[in-house]
Amino acid sequence: MNSCLFLALILLKTIVVNADDPVITIINTSSEAKTYDVETSSDIHPPAVQSCTGCITVEAGKTLTFLPGQWIGALTANHHQGTRHEFDFVSPLDTTWYDDDMEGGMSDETLGPSDHRTKIGSTESAIAGEQDTLAKANAAWVSTDPGKKQALLKTGYLAGDSNRLTMVRMDKQAPELVVNWLQIDARFNAYVAHGSVQGQTPSEADKIADLKTTHLLTNKMTITIYR
Repeated sequence: MNSCLFLALILLKTIVVNADDPVITIINTSSEAKTYDVETSSDIHPPAVQSCTGCITVEAGKTLTFLPGQWIGALTANHHQGTRHEFDFVSPLDTTWYDDDMEGGMSDETLGPSDHRTKIGSTESAIAGEQDTLAKANAAWVSTDPGKKQALLKTGYLAGDSNRLTMVRMDKQAPELVVNWLQIDARFNAYVAHGSVQGQTPSEADKIADLKTTHLLTNKMTITIYR
């Protein structure tokens, strides 16, 4: 067993879960293990990480319960090459602010409330992220202008031909053309642009990215890994 996961599981077994405690359930439906870097932005470190190496691993086909405590931080997949799931459990009791960030990388996984509730005051899904990033990109590819297709393919961040994409990726060096296409045209359900910055005029992509952070009156969240 992965040593990081082993230590986390030992610690989790010693923790009494109270009804008000934040809980992140990670369900790995894929055929491969998934490792997350645990990043902490608050003074309170998740107990499962204090004696670990700053990561948690979920084996293929398994489910892991992660108890972060009153925590602000993120779980980033694939050693910062996958989707970054961001959490704020320090808001008033049972309230969680969250979003998915694909600025540094993307992977096929989602984040949302464990009870599948919709957004507050809406019937809109509260799920962040993308179950299938390539399928989402291909759905927008069919209506993309031929000239823009060629320009996008030349960046190396997308691969395929004028009919179909075979690869899409992101990192923080991605050109604005790619960022805008993923955020505006493909409507990826995550931050792809960095969002508004104080003192700067936000772009259309930034304005869309700003809407990707949401909150719910629950602190029970689930990450589902698809690939």
